[in-house]
Amino acid sequence: MSFIVAIDGPAGSGKGTITKLVAEKLGFLTMDTGAMYRCVTVDFIEKDIKLEEELKIQEELKKIKIDMKNIDGLQKFFLNGKDVSSKIRTKEVDSLVSQVSHIVSVRLAMVYLQRKLAEGKNMIMEGRDICTYVFPNADVKIYLEVAS
Repeated sequence: MSFIVAIDGPAGSGKGTITKLVAEKLGFLTMDTGAMYRCVTVDFIEKDIKLEEELKIQEELKKIKIDMKNIDGLQKFFLNGKDVSSKIRTKEVDSLVSQVSHIVSVRLAMVYLQRKLAEGKNMIMEGRDICTYVFPNADVKIYLEVAS
């Protein structure tokens, strides 16, 4: 059996910070779903896949492998077995990730993967649409707002 906590909210609302603190307190795993889209973006950049090449994108999504591991207290991201934790935070990825995340086939593939990775685990997941679409039946749903 698993217990899912879903945290959503706008950029800068503290989703990542809250997720990490609560996960440490409860001993839960965490998943930064935004980092998964960043991994896909790195893959497309490295393979020179253009955002309008839907057939190429769909084929690539069948092959891509994304994994997350906690190593020495840090969450590391792996793309096809290679640590891309630093690469996913580059300006080049920043400039494309939003566009990549709006591609329907990418969204569907990532939602499927997010659900698969959470199966049977106690997990705190943060990211876009996590409460409404990815885990609408999460055990706990939290939406954070930016204080003004």
